Amino acid sequence: MEGIIRPVLFFWVLSLAAVSDLRTRNIPDWMPLMIAGISLISPQPVYLTGLLAALPLLITGVTAGGIGGGDIKLAGACGLVLGFERTLAGLIMALCLLLLYHGIGQCIRKIRKEKCEAGKEQAYPLVPFLLLGMLLGIRI
Repeated sequence: MEGIIRPVLFFWVLSLAAVSDLRTRNIPDWMPLMIAGISLISPQPVYLTGLLAALPLLITGVTAGGIGGGDIKLAGACGLVLGFERTLAGLIMALCLLLLYHGIGQCIRKIRKEKCEAGKEQAYPLVPFLLLGMLLGIRI
């Protein structure tokens, strides 16, 4: 029973973060802190190297912009719970799902002959895709 508490709490808080990101495009600071706290629940270890899985998001955010600090903090907190390999796999899956979503949206807009306004960027909430990616990533 003890081994199931950690993943259930982890995905519950990650689900709350996804809903918050969808509704407000904001991830409250307590959510990554809560996930980091969940990593302290025994009997599994805290994966400090999992923090490195957020490095691609950090580098992208610093160099290209467009990624919020909450997404980066949340990915790092996920790494504390799941470890580097599973978090990186989940992050890659999340980004692939986001690209697929964007591509389908572009095709639909093309079919409908809708045009995007010049200079107006499309913003997507990352955490719902991160949630799906992490669900898939724990299978690895």
